[in-house]
Amino acid sequence: MTRKLLVADLFCGAGGTSTGVARALAILGLTLELVCVNHSAVAIDTHGRNHPYARHYCQDLATVRPSAVVKEGYLDLLCASPTCTHHSIARGGKPTSDQQRSDPWHVITWLTELRVRCLIIDAAANRGRAARCARPHGARTHR
Repeated sequence: MTRKLLVADLFCGAGGTSTGVARALAILGLTLELVCVNHSAVAIDTHGRNHPYARHYCQDLATVRPSAVVKEGYLDLLCASPTCTHHSIARGGKPTSDQQRSDPWHVITWLTELRVRCLIIDAAANRGRAARCARPHGARTHR
């Protein structure tokens, strides 16, 4: 029997991160049960077309309760790619807004409400302290 890992993809977009995780797990002989969250209906619809087996939630990360969407109470892997285009150099220039700077902090809620075994967070180079400190106890940072 193939071991199945429970994985969440926050800020899931079209599904590039989910695809990468699925491919990596397949190489290891593992499968995944995927939980995906994004506030954009277009992103959720697109992700659903790319990953129809996933559990999709069209909700804002600021208001969603992790325990409500992950009833199992744990995750083997939490992936998050917070928005960075307005407060980092991701747009190709100076940061333009601090409004979405709180996005990485929503990941902390998931880490505190669920038992999370591993975390992968896509952090823009100058996002700041939020991205660097959002890792479970004992986790290593890889660049």
